[in-house]
Amino acid sequence: MATMKSNNAAIAAMQQMLQERIIAEPALAIKLANPKKSLESAINYLCHEIQKSGMCVVDDQTVLSILLHFYDEDSIEDGGTPINCNIVVSKPELTEEDKATLKEQAMEQFKQEQLRELRRQSQPKVQPKPTANAPKAGAEIDSIPNLFD
Repeated sequence: MATMKSNNAAIAAMQQMLQERIIAEPALAIKLANPKKSLESAINYLCHEIQKSGMCVVDDQTVLSILLHFYDEDSIEDGGTPINCNIVVSKPELTEEDKATLKEQAMEQFKQEQLRELRRQSQPKVQPKPTANAPKAGAEIDSIPNLFD
């Protein structure tokens, strides 16, 4: 089977979710040990199910439910051809360090925007050049327009 495009953090998060569920429900360990099933095929099944649903983002409970369904049912295949997708894990809460980093990035972005605006305002205004076709002030018009020519 082809390697998954999921990042290691997402795979680790799914493994952690399954491990926590095994602690709560030890009989699940037997289903997860099924030699016909693997975490890679479970993730492929997950990707196919999410694609079928039309969703782009799902919560961890939905992910866990789909993975458990895959291991519960012997007749479920992994979905076929691996989907080229990227699974990412979001953090439920920001740490103080994350907040400080984001604040620093926002301040830097704000400074850059302010600098761009100041530079734009301080540039000399471009004066429109007179066009060669326009008659000069005081010049007589040589011909009278005629609609029938």
